[in-house]
Amino acid sequence: MERVITKDQPLASGVNLHRGEEQRYRARTPRSRELLERTRALVPTGHGGGMWYQLPYPVMLERAKGTQVWDVDGNEYVDMRIGDWVMVHGHCNERIREAVHEQMGRAVQFGCPEWDLAYRLGSLIQERMPSIEKLRYMASGTETNLLALRLARAYTGRTKLAKAVGSYHGIADILIAGTPSIRYVDTDLPPGVTPGVAQDVVEYPYNDPDGMEEVISAKADEIAALIVEPVLGASGMIPATPEFIQRLREVTERHGIVFIFDEVVTFPMHYGGAQAYFGVRPDLTTMSKVIGGGLPVAALGGSAEIMNQLEPTLHGGRAPVTAAATFGGNVTGLAAGIACLEMLTPEVHDHIHAMGDRMRAGIDALGNRYGIPLHATGAGHLAGLHWAEERVVDFETKTRGDDGKITNLVMALMNDGWFTFSFGYLLLSRLMDGHKVDELLSALERGLHAVELA
Repeated sequence: MERVITKDQPLASGVNLHRGEEQRYRARTPRSRELLERTRALVPTGHGGGMWYQLPYPVMLERAKGTQVWDVDGNEYVDMRIGDWVMVHGHCNERIREAVHEQMGRAVQFGCPEWDLAYRLGSLIQERMPSIEKLRYMASGTETNLLALRLARAYTGRTKLAKAVGSYHGIADILIAGTPSIRYVDTDLPPGVTPGVAQDVVEYPYNDPDGMEEVISAKADEIAALIVEPVLGASGMIPATPEFIQRLREVTERHGIVFIFDEVVTFPMHYGGAQAYFGVRPDLTTMSKVIGGGLPVAALGGSAEIMNQLEPTLHGGRAPVTAAATFGGNVTGLAAGIACLEMLTPEVHDHIHAMGDRMRAGIDALGNRYGIPLHATGAGHLAGLHWAEERVVDFETKTRGDDGKITNLVMALMNDGWFTFSFGYLLLSRLMDGHKVDELLSALERGLHAVELA
């Protein structure tokens, strides 16, 4: 392998790209590169939002249908990114499309009370998640996690937020202060984040019940909220252990700390989300991505006692906490979300989970067959590829892996028609069946040979 550094990969100074597969990638995607250069002269990264990072450069997509996406060069891929964790029913689902079209004929956006959609979507969520006694809509996961923290502070009178080492809960200052997860800055204080914000963050170790309890107990009187990803997403799709989740609930309850489940990514894991999967009842739950059916919808729900801080009529006409969001509860998004959740039946959840188990087991089997440290983490529809001698169970073990080998394996997958993250994350929609999962595993095996890892 040869080290290749070009202007297309300013963040990849330590990555050695396989020359043959890189040349193949560039030969297949010249139009993508041309349009990327044009676009990023105006838009940093060349991408309006979401996950842009890809080596040697991102391909530019132009259409999608079902499990497939097509780039501007005409290359077809199986989509293993599903719209940044969103398109659980695949692209251009007819039922969701019809719901959106019908709603747009009535009204696209109100920004004030409407009589039906917010209640219907909320009822669908509440039926799945009994912990949600009341809920409020926002437009993004970041906003929703910030509102959850504000409610927790108002409820407890404390200030600090406890979050796991290597976790990711959005782009707000307090949410990114601490150990980097997807950032390319080796510091606990990212540029632009003030020390005053960072001092309100307490980090606890993931999947270490005793270590977590020691950290939280030492600062309990100052901690308003503890937030957790049931699957540590940006640090490699690392699932929590049941013992860890149960201890989190015990420790937060004992110390009067508001326990926030960040289900922005994990909602499709089970009928009832990761909290049903783990059998735990959090105080607050944050959701986004899947619940909007492809449109930007987010929601915060939880105990009535905490959520009632948003209700003016219970406080003499002036709520202790306000949550104005112009696009929170956008009616078009709510209509899409209702159609999405109505199709997301227990049987669909079971299918997605079974396909995820099949995919992760197949990846582990490849590692064993070739005697290489390739393995998969994840749960439900989520998987992370790792090249690490020690099985990845937290952020620290993730950092001891060889990300460069995963980057090259993913580049080979892209060349073979599988649209994936350079980080090595694989996401399933409901349309993935056993045959397609087996095709993915065959492509992974071909990729290992193509980049000379097996």
